Amino acid sequence: MEFYGLFGESLSHSLSPELHKSIYHKTGIEAAYKTFPFPPTQLQQAVEGIRVLSLTGVNVTIPYKEKIIPYLDELDPFAEKLRAVNTVQNQNGKLVGYNTDYAGFGLIFTRRNWKLKDKSVVILGTGGAAKIVEAYLIDQGVKQIIIVSRSPEKYKDTPITTYTSYNNIQSLSGDFLINTTPVGMYPNVDDTPVTESTIQRFGTLVDLIYNPQETKFLSLGHHHNKQTANGLDMLVGQAVRAVEIWETLSIEERIIDELIEKFKKKRVDANED
Repeated sequence: MEFYGLFGESLSHSLSPELHKSIYHKTGIEAAYKTFPFPPTQLQQAVEGIRVLSLTGVNVTIPYKEKIIPYLDELDPFAEKLRAVNTVQNQNGKLVGYNTDYAGFGLIFTRRNWKLKDKSVVILGTGGAAKIVEAYLIDQGVKQIIIVSRSPEKYKDTPITTYTSYNNIQSLSGDFLINTTPVGMYPNVDDTPVTESTIQRFGTLVDLIYNPQETKFLSLGHHHNKQTANGLDMLVGQAVRAVEIWETLSIEERIIDELIEKFKKKRVDANED
């Protein structure tokens, strides 16, 4: 039996163990998965623990997706490009970092047949998830990306991507508005990263939060007849891709669809990014 786990700072209500158990059951894999919460001061020790405990692999969630990189032996070229890791494989003591969030995020759009080419997009937040979102959008041929940050001066604009502050958000509009921040996540379910008037200036809203399944941000969008999507597809997609890497196999799309439908029906009490 193989042993896997999740690294993060606060994981008491994580959905990942149940999700991975479902994946293993549907694919006939003999494996176990548990959470490993720890404070940032123990990150290096935790990474070494992957070798000591002979874990075959771990997932990585906030706030360690970027911070874990210096402690790994190697990065997959894609994770190197993104400079964010959410999956680590233990290859006989060599720890290799991967990123499966990109594939998971893409599911939100492919499952709904939403097209991004030549669209304008506003991203809320600049964390590790925002990097994944930006990369995916660029690869899909968007026309313009505006990223809203609390410290836009820290970032350099590109021909496609422009940074701005939350003070300027009332002047923004576009085809898609994507929230990559934790604002509105359980238990702070009455919070929203932007006002209702801002939401009305966009056609489609995406929130990477999956708990609650309809955040206030998405609820306001639904009220104004906007297309909306939460982060459940991304959560399931990245988990399935991680298992494919660890187990060297390919999982049918049918299983992904079944998992998404199963967890849509569940009430969850936390969110991972």
